[in-house]
Amino acid sequence: MVSDMAPGEPTTPQESSLPSRRHQFVSFALLIVCGGTFGLIFSANKIAVTGGIPFFAYVFWQTLGGGLVLLLLAGAFRRRPRLSWPHVRAYFVIGFFTLAFPFVLLAFIAPKLPAGVISLGGTLSPTITYILALALAMDRFRWLRIGGISLGLAGVLLVVLPETSLPEPGMAGWVLLSLLVPVSYASGTIAAARLAPADGDSLTTGSGLLFASSIMVFPFMAGSGQWWFFSGPMSDADWAQIGAVLINAAFFYLLLEIVRRAGPVFFSTQNYVATLAGIGWGILILAESHSVYIWGALALLFAGLFLVTRRGPRAA
Repeated sequence: MVSDMAPGEPTTPQESSLPSRRHQFVSFALLIVCGGTFGLIFSANKIAVTGGIPFFAYVFWQTLGGGLVLLLLAGAFRRRPRLSWPHVRAYFVIGFFTLAFPFVLLAFIAPKLPAGVISLGGTLSPTITYILALALAMDRFRWLRIGGISLGLAGVLLVVLPETSLPEPGMAGWVLLSLLVPVSYASGTIAAARLAPADGDSLTTGSGLLFASSIMVFPFMAGSGQWWFFSGPMSDADWAQIGAVLINAAFFYLLLEIVRRAGPVFFSTQNYVATLAGIGWGILILAESHSVYIWGALALLFAGLFLVTRRGPRAA
């Protein structure tokens, strides 16, 4: 990402690491909007897939559409995605882990679990990021973060083990499968730290990630015969598809912009907002309700996330 520090600004470690109050307020506001927007994707997934849109087609159109939205916005500012090898490699690698794989998985399991339960897994992403950073020698071992990891695992077990925590006991296997989503997001964070070119900007890089993801999803859509396009009067599923396009465009622009402004550790705290928003949107839109185990798991996950992100990974 390109630094936004103007020439002549203070460059001492203390001065350069502390953004201005206005800069800090803007970053925080973007974080709230980002998490609240992404929390809506879990309900959109459920409405679209249960409404008859094949999940490969659903992911293809939301990534292609989101890429087109950001490309048009970039064009308005006379910018275009860079196509050198480092940029293209970053688009595909980061796009696979942050978009193509997790979004297909989210769409696949959307009919199997309440949207609020699926959103719980997002709070594990910073914890898993820390584990990967340790494995790759990108961070130091800290007992505080190990405690956070333990609380996160306890939260997952509180959802999976009790027979009364989920609407149906058979959902436990789907909950475990959904944990591949935060693993994928964490891998994408590490890939972004290693591969993201420094001369990109949020609009063009976001459109590149989305286009690369649509290219990766297209063979699966074609091979499975899951062709789909809007036809007839607009249904709730059709509107959910359009909503997913706009959610993706907004989220990946905001993701890159927040990381550019405040760093990935600060961005990782949007999982607080996204999880709460995912549960809230599920209650408002889908009339979902949750057991005391789910709320207990949410408390444990938030406590674990706080400990893990209190002093975020230096390199990730």
